[in-house]
Amino acid sequence: MKTLRGFFKAFILIAFFVAMFFFRNNMTGAFSGARGFFVSFFHSADYRTFVDMRLENASLKKAVERLSAIEASKKADLLEARIYSQYPFSYKNIIVVDKGSADGVSIGMPVLVKENILLGKVKKVGKFQSEVITIFDPDWKSSVSIGDGKIKAVFHGANTPIAELIPKDALIKSGDNVQNITKELPLGLSMGLISSTSTDEKKVWQIGNIETDFSIEDISSVFIMTNFN
Repeated sequence: MKTLRGFFKAFILIAFFVAMFFFRNNMTGAFSGARGFFVSFFHSADYRTFVDMRLENASLKKAVERLSAIEASKKADLLEARIYSQYPFSYKNIIVVDKGSADGVSIGMPVLVKENILLGKVKKVGKFQSEVITIFDPDWKSSVSIGDGKIKAVFHGANTPIAELIPKDALIKSGDNVQNITKELPLGLSMGLISSTSTDEKKVWQIGNIETDFSIEDISSVFIMTNFN
């Protein structure tokens, strides 16, 4: 009887260990599967969050650049100057204003139509008058960037200014903003919008026609940025 009872206890003990062995293996598999699911889920969520943050940062960076240009013009010392009439002539390349060295004006100072819109720069200074060369002058050439892609080009003055040496494969479109990037003038000032595009005679570069949102014949005063140089 004792032998049978001992055998029965041994059987129970062996069954218990066998059950624990299978239970542990199954639980390990379950935990591994659950762990894999959560790791995959959170890694995927982290990646999506990372992509979203990069896109948001890129958008914010562009907004900051635009605001920086506007803020720079607001913080600048802007001296208002009236334009002398050129009637009955309509010269767009050179204008004369009623501020000169007596008012703190010097050669090279940027001249704005308003806020962050560039008209030209001071070319010659007298005591009470100054000559301003405008972006419509055929001798005007400066570096610019076009659109959100910051595509580099050369701004060439004319009655209808153009952007030259634009890479043939660059994606530019009507309405893209043209901004100054030459160091002689404030960074980011607007110089007009692309109105249409074409290619040069050799089909190597694109050319962009530029239109301004002002007519020089309609403005009676400008702003000289006296603290730039």
